[in-house]
Amino acid sequence: MKTHRYSTRGAILLLVAWLSFSGFVSGQVLGADPRSPRFLQPAGVPARLVIKRNPNLGFNVIVRLWIDGQPAGSIGYGHTFEGFLAPGHHVLAVLASPSPRWPVPWQLPVDVRSGQTYGFTAVTNGSGNLILDGRFGFPPRVQ
Repeated sequence: MKTHRYSTRGAILLLVAWLSFSGFVSGQVLGADPRSPRFLQPAGVPARLVIKRNPNLGFNVIVRLWIDGQPAGSIGYGHTFEGFLAPGHHVLAVLASPSPRWPVPWQLPVDVRSGQTYGFTAVTNGSGNLILDGRFGFPPRVQ
């Protein structure tokens, strides 16, 4: 049976403790919802935001989304953005990537009500700008 000196045993215990702690911390970070601290506030029930991407934009175009000036996500081909917004006034902005025709994001002000669902589709308008259109695939919600 092989014996270890006390310094080696201490180093092994320290390494095991460090690996356990870093695994716990990384699990906490990966399990957290990155959007919730920025876009949710405790006042009122949040509203749901769904943004679909029109497939006619092409495979290589990525829709970059900002909410209130903060990056909120990127929507690739065949994907949809789903998130939550606190009630109140917000500004949604989108920009096509990687080579936008106009480098300034198109903006849409939205007054969000508690518990509502807001659905948009990222499409191009007649001048080639990427916009959010609320007419495609989202019938008006009756209360």
